[in-house]
Amino acid sequence: MGCFQSKAKKQFLGYEDPVTLASQTAFSVSKVEALFELYKSISSSVIDDGLINKEEFQLAFFKKRKKENLFANRFMALFCYIISHFLISGVFTCH
Repeated sequence: MGCFQSKAKKQFLGYEDPVTLASQTAFSVSKVEALFELYKSISSSVIDDGLINKEEFQLAFFKKRKKENLFANRFMALFCYIISHFLISGVFTCH
């Protein structure tokens, strides 16, 4: 179970300009850059595709890959529900 873009291109939508992103949030430019580096590290820990799947999420938060985790399962299910109901159909696929 995980969410991923239907076209597996390694692109980071919304991160084109960290200065603009920082001006639209409560984060400083250096924090936006640090968060992006953390995102890249997590998203390439299992599969280097620029996306965070359930296994990478569990590894980042619980330091475990295979063991089932109720929180991770619920979080990913909620994320997939939000993606499928509030974003343009066909951009993301949950399975």
